[in-house]
Parts: sequence; structure tokens; C-alpha cells
Amino acid sequence: MRKKFGWLQTVALAVIISMIAVGCASDPKNSGGGNGASDNNAGGAGTGEKVRIDYWGGWTGADLNTMQELVNQFNREQNEVHVEFTSMQWTPLFTKFLTEVRGGNPPEILAMHPFELGQFAEMNVLDARMVNELNLNKDDYSDFAWEGTFYGGTQYGVPLDVHTHGLFYNKAMLEEAGFSAPPKTGEELIAMARKLTIDTNGKRADEDGFDPNNIKQYGLSFNMNHHIFYQILGLLAQQNERPFTEDMTAIEMDEQKFVNAVKFLQDLVFKYNVVPKGEKSAVDSFVGGNVAMFVDGPWQIPKLAGSDIEWGSAPYPQVFEQPAVWGAAEILTFPKKDLDDKKKQAVVKFVTWLDQNSGGWAQSGQLPSSKAGMEVAKGLEGRDAFIQSLDYSVMLPAHPKSTQLFSSTAPSPILTAAQDAVLNNKDASAIAAQLKKDMEAILAD
Repeated sequence: MRKKFGWLQTVALAVIISMIAVGCASDPKNSGGGNGASDNNAGGAGTGEKVRIDYWGGWTGADLNTMQELVNQFNREQNEVHVEFTSMQWTPLFTKFLTEVRGGNPPEILAMHPFELGQFAEMNVLDARMVNELNLNKDDYSDFAWEGTFYGGTQYGVPLDVHTHGLFYNKAMLEEAGFSAPPKTGEELIAMARKLTIDTNGKRADEDGFDPNNIKQYGLSFNMNHHIFYQILGLLAQQNERPFTEDMTAIEMDEQKFVNAVKFLQDLVFKYNVVPKGEKSAVDSFVGGNVAMFVDGPWQIPKLAGSDIEWGSAPYPQVFEQPAVWGAAEILTFPKKDLDDKKKQAVVKFVTWLDQNSGGWAQSGQLPSSKAGMEVAKGLEGRDAFIQSLDYSVMLPAHPKSTQLFSSTAPSPILTAAQDAVLNNKDASAIAAQLKKDMEAILAD
């Protein structure tokens, strides 16, 4: 039976949820501040007889600009509904949301990620009935996106977009090193990254005399934050190991497979010296011409498109027995709120319009969840590699305690594991044991 959270507990959980992650975070979405801008009809002034609805999201980068323009376009195209759009970092967004829930004035529409759904559903602050008003058709969306809108067998949201990890590469650097295509396997990734890593004397990492203490160009980079754990999650799935579930009460994980995943990443940093230690922004290192390849998500595409680099993208390499990669999504949910028929119709009108115009959302780098929007994305540069990966992507579960288990902010089990792996070069078995201990303490609380 679903637990009933009291309001004091709700406010306390706001502190916990303030450590929430996305998916996404050296991603642009996880930096910057808030945005409450809209078109000239912002707020109640000048809206006339329009029905106003509030729509909140956590976008702060290039995707914010794209979503803002979509909202403005909707407001311009019709005279019945005015959408007031507010966007800020996901962390303060959810804290503000719970405060407004307590005060009785949450937004009509709230964006979130599927793994956050479980906790809000358990808090009983989302209205699943609004989803029924939209008459959604499962066949109109990818299976990956559709499944992310459910918790405990109940559908709470509308699919908006999906994304995965992938590999970006500098075409000129690969060509200069003698490569005609990006790596497809772990072995190819190591070999190419070594060839593409060059010290200040011009020696490559696969040559005698290479100086690992004086490197001017790295072959590979990735952000050394919670996205390390996301890589581990994908590498576990490549070994057919999926230890994290919606209903888990303990961590049942094959330690050797976890060690395999961690060691692969550690070797790239500490054995082969092809990844810069302490990397904070792989995309900036790439755009600056300091690295040849980097692992990240499609939300980085607008920044790459605005650079002078001739770049390409490829699926995350298959390191172990089967292809798999971390993936995530964004969905639209409906906070519990007393809505009259006009408000309900206004919400349905906007969400339906946004869904039908999801091809415009593809300009943000995100991949629309709707099949129609995905067709638009297929025609845009760099998206195909990520689209290919969706069929074997693995998503974090919507566990009631996911926002504690998978938080991107310290103290956090996954951040501790990530830092111990690629910053501290800690023994992989010890990392596995600590991760299990930390997560099970949360599960038992």
C-alpha cells in the first residue's frame, strides 16, 4: 500500500530531493539559474479571457531557449490559453514545487525524469487522472519513453524526450591519426585513444618515450562526476547485469562484473593516460581542441554545432558481451490541484500541441519521445548515433528512494563511487562494497 506522507515529512524530503540529479549534468541543464520569462502576455496582465496555466521545467542551457520559444509560439498561435513557463535548475525546482504543493498552488504541469517519479508518486502529489484526459496512444511513442511514464503500474506522465550517452569525435584529428571511423569496441577505443594522445614532444601514448606528465592532446575525455556511475550502469548492462530495480530492498550485484566496469574506466585514466584527470567539462576541452573524443549526451549538440570543429557522433562502444548504454528521459507530469473544466481543457490543449510539435524540441539536442518528433530528429546532424542506442539503453529505476540513491550531489552513494573510481583510483572491489553499504543504509532507513 502506498505510504501517506505528512506535510512535515514532505518538507523534510524537499531537502533530500534538493540533491536530485538528471541525467543529465555536465549537461547544460544542470548549470545556470532560473528563468520565468514568457512572451509579452506574461502573468495575468494582458491575458484578457485567456486561461492561464503554469508550466515548470529544469532546463537552463540551450534546451531552455528551445522550450521557451515553443511556449511562446503556442501563446502566439491561439487566444484561449496562456502558458506561463518557468525554468530553473532541477534541484531548486523540486524544492520550490514541494513548497508550492504545501501552499496549495503548484504548477499545472511539471517536467521531471522517470527515476524521480517514484518518490513523488509515493508522496501522493501527482494526479494520474490527468493523463487519461489526453487519450495517449502507446503506439505513438518509443517503448523506452513510454515505459518511463509508469510507476507501480500507473501512468503518471506524458513522454517528452529521451537521451543516452554517446561518443563525440573530432573528424580532423581522427583522420590525421589514420582513422577513417570512430571506435566500435572497447579495444578499438583504447587503441585509438592511445594513438590520439600526444605529449608536448610529439610522442603518442602508444610510442616509446611518451611522457604522461606532459600531455598536450588527449585521445578521450569524460566528465568525472555522477556520469561516471551512469557509464558504469551501462557497462554493467553490457555484461547482462542490472542490479537496480523499482522494488529493490537490497543491492544484489555481481561484484566481478562491477569490478570489470570500473577497471575499464580506471585504466583509461591511470593505465593508458588517455583521459585528463579531474575533467570537469569534456565538451569545453573538446571545443577547445584539447581532446579528440569525449563521452556525453545529445544535449551537447547545440554547443558543438556552434563551434568551428568538424565533429561526428557514434554510439557508446561495446566493451563487453552485448551493446548497452545508460539512457534517460524527460516526462510531463500533473501535480494534484483542484482544476475546473476550463483549466483541464487548457492543460490538455497545450500538452497536445507540444506533443504534436515535438519536432521543434529536437532542435535542443534532445530526442523527442514521439515517433513523429523522432522522424524530425533523424534528419538533424549528430542525432542518429543516439537514436540507434535507444533500443539497448538502460534507465535508472523509479524507486521511492531513487533521489537519495542516485543523487548527483554529495553525500551520495553514486558520487562517492564515481570519485573513488576516477579521481582516487581506489580498488574496484572496495568501491563495490562501499556502494552496496551506502545504498543499503538508505534502503533500510
